[in-house]
Amino acid sequence: MRWTLRISFLILLAWAIFMVSPFVALYDLAKAVEARDMDRITERVNFNALRASLARQILGQFLKTQDLGGLDPQTAAQAGTATLNPVLEELITPHALLDLLDDGQLQRYEAATGGSGIFTPLGLDAASIEKAWRTFVLSESQGFRSITIPVPVDEPKNRQFKMTLRLSNTTWRLTGIDLPETLRKELTKRAAAATK
Repeated sequence: MRWTLRISFLILLAWAIFMVSPFVALYDLAKAVEARDMDRITERVNFNALRASLARQILGQFLKTQDLGGLDPQTAAQAGTATLNPVLEELITPHALLDLLDDGQLQRYEAATGGSGIFTPLGLDAASIEKAWRTFVLSESQGFRSITIPVPVDEPKNRQFKMTLRLSNTTWRLTGIDLPETLRKELTKRAAAATK
């Protein structure tokens, strides 16, 4: 009986650590952004996956604004990808990501998101504990290896970024950011201007 209780406790403890680990990783990323530590940011971000995530969103928005003139969607998507590649090259760099995560905006694109930042490290007061709890409750798990966390949790949904973290070996890494609509539209305008 004693061994059963010990094993059950250890399993429960391991499960609790696993459940909290992506939030600890996001907190570590926030601290790296605050310290402007490029090495830690690079460790915590899968830039190839992040590029694909942002490309889907910007390309989708871009194609909605274009007259396809009878082109099939796949051909239009391939042409749009080639057109948007220079914009994405500027967007998916450690410095641009630091800029985005630091204040929720890209100075190069002058997006009017109006937020004070995507996330700021939490303190140890009652408001921070409540905010951490709300972040935990509003996050969406996609199996055991992926989770989407809305930030900042106290902003309206149309101004939130949705950060997707994926477990790679033993490290949670940022693999996607769902952009607020205002920033997506601003990047689409930038892409449209780049095609002219």
